[in-house]
Amino acid sequence: MTLPAMATAAVQPLSGDWQERLRSVCPRIAPVWPLDQWIAVNPFWGLKHLPAPTADRLLRQRGGFSILMPPAFYKEAWDGGRIRRGDLEQALRERESTEDPDALVRWLSLAPPVDVGGCAASVLETYAPVREGEPVINVVRDQIAETCAAFFDGRQAGWSMSRDTDCLYRFWLESSRNSLLLDTATGVGGARNCLRSMPEDPAAAIRQAVSTLNLNGETLEAMGHYWLLQVNGWASWCRGEDWRANLGKGGSDRVWELLAITLVWEATGLVCASMEQKVRYRKNRAGLNRLPPAGRSDQLWLWHRAFEIGYQRTLWQSLMRPRNESASDTGPVALQAVFCIDVRSEVMRRHLERVLPQARTLGFAGFFGLPMEHQAHGPFRPVRRLPGLLSANYRLMDTCGSPGQDRQVNRMLDQREIGRGSVRKAKYGSLSTFTLVETTGLAWAWKLVRDSLKRPEGNHTPATPPEGRLVHATGGDPLSDAEKAGLLAGALRGMSLTRDFAPLVAFIGHGSRTDNNPNQAGLDCGACGGQSGAVNARLTARLFNDPSVRAALSGQGIRIPDYCWAVAGEHCTLTDTVSLLETDRVPDTHLSRVEALSRAFAKASVEARRERATALGLNGLGDGQLLEMMERRGRDWSEVRPEWGLANNGAIVFARRDFTRGADLGGRVFLHEYDAAQDSDGSILEALLTAPMVVANWINLQYFASVTAPQVHGAGNKLLHSVVGGNVGVIEGNSPQLRIGLPLQSVHDGTLWRHEPVRLTVVIDAPADRIEGILSRQRNVADLVENQWLFLCRYTEQGVAQYRDGQWDEAMAQR
Repeated sequence: MTLPAMATAAVQPLSGDWQERLRSVCPRIAPVWPLDQWIAVNPFWGLKHLPAPTADRLLRQRGGFSILMPPAFYKEAWDGGRIRRGDLEQALRERESTEDPDALVRWLSLAPPVDVGGCAASVLETYAPVREGEPVINVVRDQIAETCAAFFDGRQAGWSMSRDTDCLYRFWLESSRNSLLLDTATGVGGARNCLRSMPEDPAAAIRQAVSTLNLNGETLEAMGHYWLLQVNGWASWCRGEDWRANLGKGGSDRVWELLAITLVWEATGLVCASMEQKVRYRKNRAGLNRLPPAGRSDQLWLWHRAFEIGYQRTLWQSLMRPRNESASDTGPVALQAVFCIDVRSEVMRRHLERVLPQARTLGFAGFFGLPMEHQAHGPFRPVRRLPGLLSANYRLMDTCGSPGQDRQVNRMLDQREIGRGSVRKAKYGSLSTFTLVETTGLAWAWKLVRDSLKRPEGNHTPATPPEGRLVHATGGDPLSDAEKAGLLAGALRGMSLTRDFAPLVAFIGHGSRTDNNPNQAGLDCGACGGQSGAVNARLTARLFNDPSVRAALSGQGIRIPDYCWAVAGEHCTLTDTVSLLETDRVPDTHLSRVEALSRAFAKASVEARRERATALGLNGLGDGQLLEMMERRGRDWSEVRPEWGLANNGAIVFARRDFTRGADLGGRVFLHEYDAAQDSDGSILEALLTAPMVVANWINLQYFASVTAPQVHGAGNKLLHSVVGGNVGVIEGNSPQLRIGLPLQSVHDGTLWRHEPVRLTVVIDAPADRIEGILSRQRNVADLVENQWLFLCRYTEQGVAQYRDGQWDEAMAQR
């Protein structure tokens, strides 16, 4: 029987806003970054305009998952005292609810799991299963995913599909038309015939598919969102491609191309469906526009808020303690050490201040305000070393000092990469795969054993890099001294370090070191684009010490005294060791201070490792053994938890260090220096709330979602991972679906969750009207606050007040 081709004319005139409604679906998906530049992303960023409970209901309807934990999680927290009665009562007061707490406890004991079945909205869900009961929609999802994996594969596949187009949709259409078994494999009889009549332009294909589906704008928008959630991993990758392209001068429309694929499949399924299937389909899709009733999910949100209040209770206890320790109590400040705001830095800062009371530590985004990419010698592309929200306006070019030497080094590295490329080709080649393994297998086995068993050779000190030349990313012109001073001035103002400089200033970046770990970039500095912050710290110190930059800086109102010198360092978060960089540049006048700092870091590192030992299961070891075991965890190819990264992050504080110094915040709090007295117009605070706070929100909700919705926003089991496309991402087992977020082993120790899924608490030391003014001007910030994707608080004379419904709740925390 010959099946009809796809309809080429609208069944009825398309409404004028259908394309705009469909376009609005694309930003509903959050972007992701490649493995070697991995940064945490708020997976709900595209839904921040909705209240969090409403977004949860929307995702349950269209995606079949909830962003909350099951009732049993909160029941365990209640039984164990993690949620107290006062926490529950406060959650009820916030909602202005008169419900009986005892009734809520009884409900929690009896509550069945919240229904997250979702809406069977696709016509493909009406087809009979194939492949031993596999639903047709799952088969189609996998077919789309396999096409994406082939299209985006940069260098990994041994037998690549031919790619004559740079359009994802056209690539899929051509490969689908050429698949002789498409109908049989997918269970959609006549699909290949329908696809022959589809336009090759994605916009035209979408128009034709929309005409066939005959949906109004609202339902079409819901259908598009539903389908992108069906292939959420690859949709997120496409969104990331668009995001990164749009940060620069280019452009990209990958999500639109992917949407074209999904809608063409939906229209194809409708054309090939029987009348009975079409009737069922129309009935099912009606549910897309009807959010499920709040019901049990409302009760669960109340319990979740009580869980978060329990964390805030402990946070207030730490922040509201009597302040009896500050830098001023210990005499003149001998050192100012600037760390990344990363929660792991909180532990190191606390211990450094204890062993070196004359030190004052500060927190600042780990890229140190330098929006740059780094071009190392060799054939490799520049590496972004800045947050994903920003464009790289500058480029740091490594140089040996002369063009001739640079060319010589580049030729050597080019030849080395050619050799490595030959090995990769041999490894994946169809004829040499087995012979290569037979020939080199034992050599690789010996390397694995050697690396896992060798004893540590002392603290790792990063090799001194070549000189760097800072140029504009566009055009390549070197920066003038005034431009360099402007960069440094912006950073110093952002960290509230514009006066009263100590004789020694240290800029400490951070990074981690692990082998056999595709997710390693997630342990490095998120502010540096998933890289170590050492390069940024080194450049900041060089700018700080440059006499010409200092002279230009004084003209901008910041004078660095002649007696002040800066050093750079790298904090290894795997072992909590700190290596000072380029100490050979330190003048004789500061050598004793640098040596004292190095000794202080060594002592602080010992204390930090002792604090982390329990979470890593390394209690009872001596200091030397503990360092050795932590180093070994990074080398051990079988270790799935080399460190805990940013697990259990829960808050960020924008205030002077005096507000938090001496407080044990448990490695759970981002700390950013902010002095309201140095920010009369509020511009610094506005920059902090639109950048570092948003980055902290991204990190926080990435960990949150990896715990609460691991099947969609978590990367699954590390033991089953395979890398896709070189650095695109990972898949789990035999599934071609791209897994995003954090692996299970990064948030769970095999018995307990190591990350508590709480939304970020933001605490600011600033006047209320200054904060409210920023909320009125910055829509993204206001959305996060007003829709409770984070909680905004400020220090007051009485304690801490929380902003809610346009007012400050002064009773939040009392001194």
